[in-house]
Amino acid sequence: MNMERGIRTRGIRAIALALMAALLLAQMAIPGSRTFGSGTALTVFDDRLGEGFSNNSWSGVNLEETGTVREGSRSIRFSAGHGEAVYLYKDRIMNASEFEEFSFWVHGGGSEGAAFKLVFTLGGGSIAEMDSANLLPEGVPGNEWAKVTVPLAASGVTGWMDGILIWGGGAQSPIYLDSMAFTGMGTGGGGQQSGQEPGGGTGGGEPGGEEPGGGEPGPVEPVEPIQGVYLYDDRLAGFMVNYSWGEVVLEQQKVRRTGENAIRYVPDGDRALYLYSGNLLTVNEYEKLRFYVNGGAEGGQSVKLALTAGGVAAAEYPLERWIPEGIPANAWTAVEIDLAELQLEHRLFDGFRLTGGIAGGQPAVYIDDIGVTSRQAAQAVVAELRLSHPQVVMMPGEERQIHAETFSISGDTSIVTDDAEWSVDRPDLMTIDNGKLTALGEGIVKVSANYRTFTAEGYVQITEVESQPLYTDGLAEGYRNYSWHEKDFANTEQTHSGSRSIKFEPDGWDGVWINREQKLNLEQYYGFEFWLHGGEEGGQALMFHVYDGGQSRGVVHLGELLPDGVLTAGQWTKVTVNLADLGLDSGTFDGLILQAATEANQGTVYIDDIALLANPNPGQLPEPELPRISVDIDQSSERKPISNDIYGINFDDNYPTDSALSFPIERWGGNQTTRYNWQLDTANRADDWFYINYPYDNDEPELLPHGSTSDKFIDRVLGRGDNVLITVPTIGWTPKDRTVSYGFSQHLYGNQIRWSPDLRDAGNGVLASGEHVTGNDPGDTSVQVGPEFATGWINHIAGRTDDKVRMYALDNEPEIWHVTHRDVHPEAPTYDELWDKTVQYGSAIKAADPDSLLFGPVAWGWCGYFYSSADMCADGPDRQAHGGKPFLEWYLDQVKQHETDTGTRLIDYLDIHYYSQEQAVPSEDESPLAAKRRFQALKTLYDDNFVDQSWIQQPVRLIPRMKEIIAGSMPDLKLAITEYNFGNGVGITAGLAQAEALAIFGREGVDLATRFGNFRAGTPIEDAFKLYLDYDGKGSSIQGSSVKTGSSLYDAVGAYTIEGEEGKTYMLLFNKDTLSRDIELNTGISTGAQGEIYSFSASRRLGKTGDIVIGGEGMLSLKLPKRSATLIVIDPS
Repeated sequence: MNMERGIRTRGIRAIALALMAALLLAQMAIPGSRTFGSGTALTVFDDRLGEGFSNNSWSGVNLEETGTVREGSRSIRFSAGHGEAVYLYKDRIMNASEFEEFSFWVHGGGSEGAAFKLVFTLGGGSIAEMDSANLLPEGVPGNEWAKVTVPLAASGVTGWMDGILIWGGGAQSPIYLDSMAFTGMGTGGGGQQSGQEPGGGTGGGEPGGEEPGGGEPGPVEPVEPIQGVYLYDDRLAGFMVNYSWGEVVLEQQKVRRTGENAIRYVPDGDRALYLYSGNLLTVNEYEKLRFYVNGGAEGGQSVKLALTAGGVAAAEYPLERWIPEGIPANAWTAVEIDLAELQLEHRLFDGFRLTGGIAGGQPAVYIDDIGVTSRQAAQAVVAELRLSHPQVVMMPGEERQIHAETFSISGDTSIVTDDAEWSVDRPDLMTIDNGKLTALGEGIVKVSANYRTFTAEGYVQITEVESQPLYTDGLAEGYRNYSWHEKDFANTEQTHSGSRSIKFEPDGWDGVWINREQKLNLEQYYGFEFWLHGGEEGGQALMFHVYDGGQSRGVVHLGELLPDGVLTAGQWTKVTVNLADLGLDSGTFDGLILQAATEANQGTVYIDDIALLANPNPGQLPEPELPRISVDIDQSSERKPISNDIYGINFDDNYPTDSALSFPIERWGGNQTTRYNWQLDTANRADDWFYINYPYDNDEPELLPHGSTSDKFIDRVLGRGDNVLITVPTIGWTPKDRTVSYGFSQHLYGNQIRWSPDLRDAGNGVLASGEHVTGNDPGDTSVQVGPEFATGWINHIAGRTDDKVRMYALDNEPEIWHVTHRDVHPEAPTYDELWDKTVQYGSAIKAADPDSLLFGPVAWGWCGYFYSSADMCADGPDRQAHGGKPFLEWYLDQVKQHETDTGTRLIDYLDIHYYSQEQAVPSEDESPLAAKRRFQALKTLYDDNFVDQSWIQQPVRLIPRMKEIIAGSMPDLKLAITEYNFGNGVGITAGLAQAEALAIFGREGVDLATRFGNFRAGTPIEDAFKLYLDYDGKGSSIQGSSVKTGSSLYDAVGAYTIEGEEGKTYMLLFNKDTLSRDIELNTGISTGAQGEIYSFSASRRLGKTGDIVIGGEGMLSLKLPKRSATLIVIDPS
């Protein structure tokens, strides 16, 4: 897979397909609500996305439009072509019934009659769809704003939803959207009506029966606060509704645990106490359900508890499961339920129901203080208070907002700026107001924030700066124009000073790139300054990047820095960029890019007087003190062998790595290998590049298949003593010859919405109408082949390598062939097809090479673990036709049965791919938010409780999950993760995440792993591998077994230990913090043992940084540099 395009399209594919698993929720029968409403507007977009909404749109959408705006400073610009969509997704499911209507404004951008389709979604599935012709009968006006109003209930938009999707209507001019919101009072989610309860009782009295104790109720404790939410505490919560059909009183006062009221319920067969939540309650958000029950004078009642979803029991058990001694008489007892243990379908519920456990009436029971405790609260023990910018440089007169945030033991952060008390030690140099800093004069200022018992400190250096010109009438010496289209660096139409400026038309993500021959250290600089002229139009959407080694280190939208957020037409505007605006404070850089922030056409801008702003007194900022982190190595723990095969990579034929490391495994894989013709040395580039056949360069094609690219790849890897994993095509099609050909000719099949810029007849197979091309001829590019074609290649490899190649994968991500290779396989693969291919090709390969090790099914990701693509990532007909079993479980059952029946094992490694579905994780983005998401995404590999911010919305727990699947069918099967990626580029967070991912693979027992994505020598990603494969530059590698190791604050410092086979001990410490951290390391190693320290960070490549001696009682104190990886090697010799 091409990483630049491939990782991005994975996210699109996931959103378009994978969320279908939640479609079943849309079909749940939600009980009718009474007439209540929140009456509170919920903003979706107004200058920016509303709280809780994220932009999951694909191409053609810009949320930073400044030219055509209804109100405020920004709107949404939408290309509105077929196959393009605005998709605004809410991080939590919402109840549309709480609102009366949904509205937004639309503008045609100068063209009349644009069309679109509005869709409300749940889990990616449609709840309701509306064409623009019905919403705006006269069409979208060309030169004015029109309001679109959707009455929600009348349009069938009731109950749960989580997204707004606006599809484009075809080839048309862009449209603009603004002021999008839910408003008005709906019909659900309000409080209780007064008057008669559905259960037959009134709010305050008893329907009869003597209460225990006779007389007036005695004093009780007040309702105690919880870290979560009460469903009932004296009264129902505002989002709860009483739908009981048994004898229920919600506000009786004689028997109560806390507060003024409790619930009285008479168990009588199926007559129920039923409390319905207008808010969806998810296991992701809530950890435990807790309530208290009292048996009255008699006790011993038999009662069943059901948690319901859409009126249907998601889990139902007798209360004896949690209180085996039974409901006590005249006493309160707690019922505490771990929600995860109930294994609720879709991990959610919306109802609390009690019924009698036996037929017939029983004495009344009393229920009080029904609550759910927050999962975040369970993990949110605050470890420390932090400042968002603990070290920052400012100029006199500059203002900057910083924030106080809590850092919990789980790694979660919460902004507490408004609740903190702020102070500075030099009020003559700086003032502070609720975190807003105003610099007055030069000097060093200490900033403090106090929150509860915690204090956070930071330092600000206020200094004048020195200007170092990059461009004044021309580029300064040592700088070069690297812009990717022609730019006018000698324009005379508009100048700020002198006689020339840079003229730039910021269309289609184009940019001005200025590169420096020699790198500079970020620590030496404050930032940048330049002047912009908005030309005749103004309002251009622009981004500013700092670059290093051809990749972005940080980016900021200039709208955040411009006065009023808009570039003014007809005049020059000064722009000052503080490196803090980009989240940069260390490492190197060698260039800048001023880039269009949209693919749309925009008016010309002019750039002049570009300068670096140097800090004349760098390195003077003190570092705030943070609590010491303890790391403990459990030397008594069981050792777990680590496979050396986890340190592998994928071969990228387009951008092969220039690293000289000896990687133990290299995989020949990716989308292009599905249709690789080993005889002709030609591959089809699939949907990564317009289904085009490209022959590999070969000086002697007449000698093929000898001397092919795959031959050279195998020779190179085997030549250094390492192993290869070969992807064997099983799709049944292969390129027909060595000519350049393609699957979807526009001449043959009609105009298409995308085409190759270098080969314009090669389309993407999507017509201008948005429909896929059908009926195309696979013979345009390919010929049919069978298992003999695969075994012929294996025999060819064996003959020329003396049988040194043993590992073969059964194709690449076959469950999405209907996407990646749609020109020859338009149908979505099923359970049966995937298994049939395994039998056909696996049997043939095992017959040709009985010693071969086969990898399958090479699943693309989350959906492929559980479903076939025929079911669209849902529990559909294909899965039900195979016993309702998740796909990987079913697949391994077939492998086991086949081995039982034939004696041949067709799969030796369960092979999966894994990419975080959080867009920033497998990217080059090094922003603070991306860094946080990237580091937290590592927990999806193993953590039973961690839920990331993607659409998956449940703990991924990838490796334990796969181990459980293997254990259920074939315990001796091995696990391979042959594609994964936790960050690209040259940034330090990508390198640290890669290094820690390798440590996790080792600790968790992965047998083989190969990273997908190009990287270069001399980068943090190479250092990550070098840490294990050649840490001292002399060939020393880490091999051995994992030793249990714990960190008191894992999300700041990850800690791992490996006991080497030769007696050495290797301790790996990953400081993910933006500050250095003091570590107290309990090694369990004898006092006086000596060792060496190796490390890498943003500012230095991997190398030896010191020597250490273990102190008394095996203790070692260490200071870890910020954003660094540290290896301690203890050698008893």
